[in-house]
Amino acid sequence: MRLVKTLTATAMAVAAFGAHANLVTNGSFEDNLQAAGTWNIYSNLTGWTGISNIELRNNVAGTAQDGVNFVELDTTQNMSMKQTITGSGLYELSFWYSARPNVAAGDNILGFSFGSLSGQVLQTTAGTNANVWQQYTGLVNLSGPTDLIFSALGTSNSYGGSLDNITVTAAVPEPETYALLLAGLGLVGTIVRRRKAQQA
Repeated sequence: MRLVKTLTATAMAVAAFGAHANLVTNGSFEDNLQAAGTWNIYSNLTGWTGISNIELRNNVAGTAQDGVNFVELDTTQNMSMKQTITGSGLYELSFWYSARPNVAAGDNILGFSFGSLSGQVLQTTAGTNANVWQQYTGLVNLSGPTDLIFSALGTSNSYGGSLDNITVTAAVPEPETYALLLAGLGLVGTIVRRRKAQQA
């Protein structure tokens, strides 16, 4: 019976090991209804707290990377937004960003902060005729509740960088880690066979 419990626990560990659930609530901003061809400024969005305000767009000055809505953090009011993520261990932050079409490079600067992970994107990227979405990914160690913050840092003129499809997932283990896990499972299988042989 103890062996069955060990095998069950090992199988559950393997399943959990491969799971990559997104810890971000409303990472693509689809939980908020914004009519096509419109935009609006909100103090908060589902899962997100505005630090001043958050501008939500649906096919205005660009299109979303995922779904129909995306956020533009304007620089007139130094818009920022945050969400508290709780986790323990190594996680991957991923988000998609784009310069606002047809504006100067300095208008679009987007800052981010998540525990020990922080930086800026769109420092030198000028806008084009349409959103050109790029993906950022980075690894961070979490040890409990941690604020994920995005901020507009560009020229104060009501234009800013666009943001969409934000995820925080458990980091994907290296192939060597999977090899060790499989070796461990093989060892458990060998023990099971030996015990059965001894009982026979």
